[in-house]
Amino acid sequence: MPPRSAQYWESRPLGRVRCGLCPRRCLLEEGRRGRCGARENAGGAMAIPFYGLVSSIAMDPVEKKPLSRFMPGTLTFSVGLWHCTMECPFCQNWEIAHPFPEAASKGGLSAGSLDPDALVNLACESGAPSISFTYSEPCLHAEYLLDCLPLARRRGLKTILVTNGCLEKGPAQAILDHVDASNIDLKSPSPRTYESVLGGSLEAVLRFIRIAASRCHVELTSLAVPGILDKEEEFQALGKLVAAIDPSIPLHATCYRPAYRWRKAPLRPERVRSLAEAARPWVEDLIIHA
Repeated sequence: MPPRSAQYWESRPLGRVRCGLCPRRCLLEEGRRGRCGARENAGGAMAIPFYGLVSSIAMDPVEKKPLSRFMPGTLTFSVGLWHCTMECPFCQNWEIAHPFPEAASKGGLSAGSLDPDALVNLACESGAPSISFTYSEPCLHAEYLLDCLPLARRRGLKTILVTNGCLEKGPAQAILDHVDASNIDLKSPSPRTYESVLGGSLEAVLRFIRIAASRCHVELTSLAVPGILDKEEEFQALGKLVAAIDPSIPLHATCYRPAYRWRKAPLRPERVRSLAEAARPWVEDLIIHA
């Protein structure tokens, strides 16, 4: 596939580049990659080493995204890419979100390369009425999404985005202009937890949710993680954050399983239900997966 120019960056002195895709805004020396591992300073310009590299393809029930109020009972053609804008220690898809450095060297990932037309053709041939960008963090590959999403819509597919929402305003608006439905992770009501534990920005995520709610169908997911999101007052605070945007937005409360660097035992189902119920006074559509 021919090289693609990256968007959302600016030149800085001494051949450095400043990334403008996510709130980290990494300043990259020549030859270095950002903390995400997927964007690189090549000769004083931002390069996209992994454009079109697909980590996984599957047919999923749309409810698995999870989306309970958008095209229920249908399958969606699900596409995973590589890497992530955040560093959650309990990542459920860490093998593709945080591949080992030796596997993630340029050209070293064992994945297929699909240009947008080929990908959308596969989605249409699958018979599914929608295409979902999911599993890792699709917004990290903004340029690929901006090539695929409008094409998928022109071919009659509904477009779905499953994301952590940790993105700057410009790329968020550009991507969401082409999205029909999104499930967005709302991982904690604490800015400090987002910054120090998850490697993200609560402010950016809330802004992303507001932008999404003005453009497409939105559902949110909060994962009950022991030691990170496991208190009634935290779920109450989440409920208030959702209500301040739109209390009718569905909120999924789900139970984590030990993965990646977080080995604590999962919360008991009754505990997850109790935690989720703490958000109910502020959320009109609460969906509990325990």
